[in-house]
Amino acid sequence: MISEHTVTEMPIYLDYNATTPCLPEVVAAMTPYWSEHFFNPSSSYPEAMVARKVVENGRAALAALLGTDPARIIFTSGGTESNNMALRGAWTYWQATRPRILISAIEHPAVLETALDLQHLGAEIVTIPVDAQGVVRLDALREALDDRTALVSVMLANNEIGTLQPVAEIAHLAHAAGAWMHTDAAQAVGKISVNVEALGVDLLTVAGHKLYAPKGIGALYIHNGLPLPPFLTGGGQERGYRSGTEPVALIAGLGMAARLAQDWLATSGPLQQAALRDALEAHLLKSIPALRVFGQEVLRLPNTLALAHPRWPGASVLAACPAIRAGTGSACHHSSDTGSPVLRAMGIAPNLALGLVRLSLGRSTTQAELAIAGQSLISVLQTPAPGW
Repeated sequence: MISEHTVTEMPIYLDYNATTPCLPEVVAAMTPYWSEHFFNPSSSYPEAMVARKVVENGRAALAALLGTDPARIIFTSGGTESNNMALRGAWTYWQATRPRILISAIEHPAVLETALDLQHLGAEIVTIPVDAQGVVRLDALREALDDRTALVSVMLANNEIGTLQPVAEIAHLAHAAGAWMHTDAAQAVGKISVNVEALGVDLLTVAGHKLYAPKGIGALYIHNGLPLPPFLTGGGQERGYRSGTEPVALIAGLGMAARLAQDWLATSGPLQQAALRDALEAHLLKSIPALRVFGQEVLRLPNTLALAHPRWPGASVLAACPAIRAGTGSACHHSSDTGSPVLRAMGIAPNLALGLVRLSLGRSTTQAELAIAGQSLISVLQTPAPGW
């Protein structure tokens, strides 16, 4: 873990929205189930019953973090599979009578590309625009909703600029039209309080590696009684929704990460993180008046700072700051010479869209690290950009 003592020697990691490290407690929770207690949780002998208990304890821990019944949690391989499970399942169930799926213009590729694939199969995909702050336009959503709508899928928190969407209100509108509501909460779970009952959603996506659990494990919340078809058929694991032997070690890790997240949320972790982010933002804006910060006028994740300089491409900024590890948008978006697709959907000019730099803090990020990162960025941005 990066500390203040090593901050001048090690790169400063500010890309926690791309992925997080496994916390030591998470690694310790997983370790026994790789080899010593390797048993199949579906077997009937005592050792296997221990493995089954680990799976159910992990399910209960994640359910507690989300404020729901453990029976509503289905383990998957990660956020992409959970999103596929939600969209493809809704389409399979409703295609004969409700062929329309609504998604926001700033969804993660795991939703966007899945929707495009369903479009090739006959689905009617409607993209709902966002405003200049990156928030879904509810007027456009209301206009698009009708009795042919099967599903509305709107992310809870945007992965590039951190803006939070009015998911509870969107869910109310979707249900009034008889549609299901799905939210990709991969970027939100573990960073802010997420309660599925308060949100009123039918389906919610979790990605383990975004909340200090390992890669390769995630979950899908499925509302009680929702007739979602099976995604993977076979031995009937995960209540028949997602057959396949459960990865006990990964589930143990996700369960521990969920417990640690609940503790962190209860001890003002988000408020402290937002204070660090806000101080860095204020310092950068004071030093570089030409900088533009995105989403600062609405609710956003406490760890995310998305900014751009009109004369500096984001990739060039980061290349000139070798001490910083950050991103120029979603780690899962294809590179493009037209800039961030999220910023383009917000109506941001191409030069600014190309300039996006996303700094995302973690729970261990220190003020000392941010001071060095801020000075590095200021030193670069106060010089003429390449080609100017």
